[in-house]
Amino acid sequence: MEKLVFLFAVHNHQPLGNFTDVFRRAFNRAYFPFLKTVSRFPGFRFALHFSGFLWDYLIRERSDCLELIKKMVDSGQVELMGGGYYEPVLSQIPERDRLAQLSLMTEFLEETFGVRPEGLWLTERVWEPHLASLLNRAGFRYTLLDEEHFRYAGVKNIHGYYLTEDEGLTFKVFPIDKTLRYYIPFRSLPELRSYFEKIISEGRDTAIIGDDGEKFGLWPGTDKWVYEEGWLERFLEFLENIPVEMMTFGQYLKQRPPLGRVYLPPASYEEMMEWVLEPEEQREFIQLKNSLPSASRRFLRGGLYRDFSLKYPESHHLRCRQLQVSAEVSQSDDPEARKDLYQAQCNDAYWHGVFGGLYLPHLRRAVYEKLISAELKVPFLSGWEKFDFDLDGQDEYLLKTPSFFLWVKPEAGGGITEIDDRYHCFNLTDVLTRRLEFYHLYSTAHGENQDGKSIHELSRALPPEAQKWLKFDNYRRLSFLERVLPSGINYKQYEKSYYQEPGAFIENTFVAGLEDDTLVLERQAAVQLPSGTVQLRLCKRVRPGLGALLFVYEIENLSPQEVELTLTSEWNLAFFENEFWTGTNRVEFPGVELSLEAPEAQEVWVFPIKTVSQSEKDYEIITQGHSFHIVWRLKLAAWVKRLVYLVLQHRR
Repeated sequence: MEKLVFLFAVHNHQPLGNFTDVFRRAFNRAYFPFLKTVSRFPGFRFALHFSGFLWDYLIRERSDCLELIKKMVDSGQVELMGGGYYEPVLSQIPERDRLAQLSLMTEFLEETFGVRPEGLWLTERVWEPHLASLLNRAGFRYTLLDEEHFRYAGVKNIHGYYLTEDEGLTFKVFPIDKTLRYYIPFRSLPELRSYFEKIISEGRDTAIIGDDGEKFGLWPGTDKWVYEEGWLERFLEFLENIPVEMMTFGQYLKQRPPLGRVYLPPASYEEMMEWVLEPEEQREFIQLKNSLPSASRRFLRGGLYRDFSLKYPESHHLRCRQLQVSAEVSQSDDPEARKDLYQAQCNDAYWHGVFGGLYLPHLRRAVYEKLISAELKVPFLSGWEKFDFDLDGQDEYLLKTPSFFLWVKPEAGGGITEIDDRYHCFNLTDVLTRRLEFYHLYSTAHGENQDGKSIHELSRALPPEAQKWLKFDNYRRLSFLERVLPSGINYKQYEKSYYQEPGAFIENTFVAGLEDDTLVLERQAAVQLPSGTVQLRLCKRVRPGLGALLFVYEIENLSPQEVELTLTSEWNLAFFENEFWTGTNRVEFPGVELSLEAPEAQEVWVFPIKTVSQSEKDYEIITQGHSFHIVWRLKLAAWVKRLVYLVLQHRR
């Protein structure tokens, strides 16, 4: 075997809001054992990236790990990589925040290790062409992107680096070899040697990998394989005994010219560009991709990272909140407000795949907590604002009070998209809609042995206990949503159908306007009841009070006959089983000293909102919150109106 240059990069990250024991386990099982093992092989040079959350934890809790990294940096074994400090997807945040996050990491590495990074780890390898000039201006020379980025651009040689440019500013990009990403650390050393020999036989002399450090001990089963059974140590000895030269990326740039110039399209790694597709689109895409010869696949690609904002309205809403808070904080000189904002830009809660955390309530809750905390440090004026919050060309209404911030979307049934309890930095309505996902329809289980496989190749079958929770909503789970139903409907009947039958008011447009300090939303609709079709006018009002919000319904019978009906008001709230209790006409949330009360209601019906999602571990059944339905039994004479109301208030 002729000599091969091997470039190796490790990226380590844990998100905002992850549990302390996960951080501890990640260091004990993966990060520290990896560093300790490779430190005994000084010829193994590599690039290392930790996200800011891990650097912060390391400084607080793991001085031994910090000292080991310093020694490896000083000896030249480790090249540290920069990036956005709190691991944002750079293209999803304002430019002022991109530059600030990049500077935070660079300054930290300079102050702690005395080095200024030449390269950076690009979060989730989400690339857009305009980043070339931004990263150049930020002082970086290179990043690593996936093989797929280059395939889409028609590049056949992935064994070196390329130049790209934007606005006349150049930037260097290294391709990550997907085969190596799947082989290390999952395949045998003879298989790895065969692949190295294949690279040499094709007239190439460079192999490149950059991937997650969690695969070296934290992914399921890898701690046993990598350390107990000795894969990593055998791998390092193997590299010492074959004609392989380990270099850092900075060293390689000094010795080798680029392979050429390239213009890469917007992309991320291959799996993410499939995850962002809708289930049937994903199935069709995979079938089409598998039917094509490999040379033709460059003309076929999946979705864009930005499409998560289309697939999941909750993701889009969260990003719009982040943009709103960024604009507010940019007018402030408070460094703690900026820190809260930057931490809230951590990518994980904004998307969903095997790794993305949109389905994890504790990650979403942590992001909202930081956004609200940042806003608390910025002055505001109480009252209503009208503007296009979610960038869809239609205006929404935002109410600000010392106790609550509240967003209302007239085009979505006059529903409330968010209520923030400012006393507790808590988004009360942070609940995920139950949606059909690709893995609900198409199992990847084939009954084969799972050894020696990357996490992306593992087979999984939907467990039997998950079947009862495979219920999917025909509407977006907002709050302050109404149904008009037969007068005799009971809890069991309602439970079976409510999420499939939104009715005449939910997700339809209400006419909206302000009357003094009250938002008024109105809609007229035909409703089918056992007695026939009736015309009803529903007027909803939202009014601020002292430590409270008042929600009023005015329902009017526009028909010439008396009608009996059930009116329900749906509130999807981010509380778990032990965080509330209900009475006949009220719900109490003791942990945040809140109550939701409807004095004239006859009942409160409560339903858990559980999702079935796939993660790196397996399938997970997760409680997203609970759906509270306030129930009024009403009798309306012809042309008569009736008023009922609810109050959300603090018990302080």
